[in-house]
Amino acid sequence: MWQEQLDYFWDGRRRLAIGAFDGVERAAPLASRPALTVVSARDPAFETDATLAEVIDAARWRAGVVIFDIPPEHRFLRLSGADGATLTLVLGAERDLPPGADYRLLMTLLPEGNGGEGAVFRVMALPARGDVERLAREQTASAGPRLVWAFGQRRAFEQGADGGLVARLTPARRVFPAYQSRLLLEARPLETEAAADTREAPFAIMQHWVAENGAPRVCLRLRIPDSLEESATLVGRACVAIALNQRRRLRGWMQEQKQAGEPIIDPLGFEDIRQATGEPTEHPDAVESRDAVVVANLLNLLLDPESPEADGVAVRRGVERNGAGLGETIEIDFYGASLGDDVGLVAPVARPGDLGVAPVDPGGPPFVRLFRVEADGLAPRRLSDDDLLLDELMRRAESAGARMSTGAAARAFAERAAGLKGRREKLAAALNEALARAGLPARFSSAGLWDVFEPLQQASFAALAGAAAPALVEAAGGYGAYGADPAVTALLVRGGPLAQQARDGRIGAEARGSLPLVARYAAACGAEGMAPPGLDPAAELGVLTALSQEEEALALLAARIGVTADPPTRQRAARAARALIDMGIVERALVHFEKGRDAQSASALADYLAARRAGRWVSATSAPMLAALVARAGVEREEQETRVAAGMTAAAAAPPPAPPATPEKPKGFFRRLFGG
Repeated sequence: MWQEQLDYFWDGRRRLAIGAFDGVERAAPLASRPALTVVSARDPAFETDATLAEVIDAARWRAGVVIFDIPPEHRFLRLSGADGATLTLVLGAERDLPPGADYRLLMTLLPEGNGGEGAVFRVMALPARGDVERLAREQTASAGPRLVWAFGQRRAFEQGADGGLVARLTPARRVFPAYQSRLLLEARPLETEAAADTREAPFAIMQHWVAENGAPRVCLRLRIPDSLEESATLVGRACVAIALNQRRRLRGWMQEQKQAGEPIIDPLGFEDIRQATGEPTEHPDAVESRDAVVVANLLNLLLDPESPEADGVAVRRGVERNGAGLGETIEIDFYGASLGDDVGLVAPVARPGDLGVAPVDPGGPPFVRLFRVEADGLAPRRLSDDDLLLDELMRRAESAGARMSTGAAARAFAERAAGLKGRREKLAAALNEALARAGLPARFSSAGLWDVFEPLQQASFAALAGAAAPALVEAAGGYGAYGADPAVTALLVRGGPLAQQARDGRIGAEARGSLPLVARYAAACGAEGMAPPGLDPAAELGVLTALSQEEEALALLAARIGVTADPPTRQRAARAARALIDMGIVERALVHFEKGRDAQSASALADYLAARRAGRWVSATSAPMLAALVARAGVEREEQETRVAAGMTAAAAAPPPAPPATPEKPKGFFRRLFGG
């Protein structure tokens, strides 16, 4: 059955991906991929806000993987096949899964031997028991330099209460490269015993520390969720920092003494100590520089531990190396720090979240995280934006970041980091070739942040665009529109009567999945509101089919007549819409009824014209009545014109009337008087 042949992935928010990938379990061939209708809802009974989420047919499967969005709070989906089989997807957390849940790892690989394929997707099924995270790391490590991207997800199949098959999914998490990209600091307990690389401290500041195997070592542990090579950009712009507060306060006191004319002291330096001990190589546990603030580039210290920048600090990669893609641990030993000093990291280009402190982050400017050396340990310190120390740290860090190491180790490290970046670039180049063959000018970019489904999404769009007309793809908005709403974009690039009205920019990420699929499609075609709200999923499917496939949709759009799911009503409305498209005819009908003092008919047509001019939609059930009024007005005008014409014809055919008789001229006064 198709339910367990397909793979289902959820990004933890609104987006899902369904596909049949090569791997341990061979997927069904393309011809057997099922036609599916996907409905989502808030509740398992599909009674609350149930809506049509996607229609998957043979054309949709051409993209290889189907990607679509659901409304924000929907966590239940029902997939129904043409064969009557169904599958319910339940989206939740890992704690909701039964103990036997398995783990699916989907890897994106470059084709072997620079083949013509844009990308190769391989799914691995890992055992339900055991350390699946470790197994996933082993799989990604064994994939070698072909691996570009990988994410994993737990899932479990079970029988539902109604006997149907249910699949429970948890959010997909990136495995390679690591999901997070931040530098996380932890304070280590103060070490009072000498470490393996500890330098002797015969000149400790506090006498009672000397009696306890030297001064306590101030150490921080830095966790990098990505590998060091993958984090090269951020690590290369981060610096370790020591603010020697005892020196700062001493210098302030000396300034006050000078201004008051009082005597000052001359602090001992390294040369004084070496001369006193007679050991020219003496290196006390202190900062050799006379500066009160010391900053050194973190990546330089990792690549060259003997760098001159290593003044008062030693950096080493953790002894326990994690698996590929799972990050590393770095130990930072601030052997030059003493009681009251501040130690930590500063990164002038850091964004909020790039630097953090565990277990509780103190907050403050995103560029710096510091700890204060106190008698019982290290305490996180929150700097204010107007702290003078922040300005000095930033200035010194920017200067230190410009002095990148150029040695052999640095070059090798840069090559490894470039290799990881190069994989993305090769993938993007291969997919861009597919876009070029399809006649599209748009190109994918390997830069920037990728979502968990990004490689799947890019490959899916490239396949979709290759089977569509370039003009339709560009009119829909290209990959930007596909990334915002894959389901609507896939419908638009198929063409269809209404899709010809689509314009770039009508598909926006802000509305992604918040409206029903049919409403989003109508809006993308310039017919926002054409589909009535409150439809059930079956009615939404009927309306979507009508909008995307039927020619009558254009007539309804032109006449501003809403669409309905009932085919007979829709056909009658479409016939009526053709009679209403010409607003001039409707206006003449309105004038006719106003002259004939038919207030009811005139009011109906006036309301329709007002709604149409305002961009509102008229229901499909009222369209035939309006068309009948327009037709009636035309008939009545024709009858009236016929009567007028007949009267004029009859008048023209009648004989001309006889001229009136000439009246007898009245006799004059004298003739009446004398006769005659």
